[in-house]
Amino acid sequence: MNPDDVAREQILKFLYERHKTSRSISSIPIGIRDLQREMKERHGMKQQEVAHNLDYLIQVGWAAPVVKERDFTTPRGMTLSREQEKFKISDVGINRLQSATLFSKPRAAGQINITTIQGVTIVGDGNVVKAELADLSLALDDLETSILEHEELTPDQKLDVSADIATIRNQLAKSTPDKSIIQKAWEGIRIVGTIASLARAFAAVAPLIESALK
Repeated sequence: MNPDDVAREQILKFLYERHKTSRSISSIPIGIRDLQREMKERHGMKQQEVAHNLDYLIQVGWAAPVVKERDFTTPRGMTLSREQEKFKISDVGINRLQSATLFSKPRAAGQINITTIQGVTIVGDGNVVKAELADLSLALDDLETSILEHEELTPDQKLDVSADIATIRNQLAKSTPDKSIIQKAWEGIRIVGTIASLARAFAAVAPLIESALK
């Protein structure tokens, strides 16, 4: 497992619990300083650990920034506006930690976005991959959806496998993917291949991974 995954999971779970326990919508987002203080008190995490792992969670869509305009008055009596940025768990992040829900945003059939620009392909919800690996990215999407909807897996198991899938996608976006990282992440995903109801989705990914590792 990527050593940063522990910190990412702790941050995501904190944002999830804050989402669940807040008494109003406006109190759900949290500022970076408050988040860093909470993570230090709870897990001994350094400020830079919180910053770069939160940034990663935002990039992959598990967390989301909330920007709000705030007015303040200067000592000279001028009223100025300043942006205040806070952070919260996204719908994607919530789906990582919860069991499947009837209210998750569906992906309409026939509306999978595939755009290729100079050999780089953007697949689905903004997943960037090399053009020749687009089929693998789509197969990973299907496998991840099946995993998140599976009732036998615990939230922690779903989070672990989703993190491994995100690691593979990150490598697929590079001009020269690190095959050792892909192999290690794939070993974590292979655990779900023993579940009969996931066998079909797993079987669709396996040969594509093997091809990418050659």
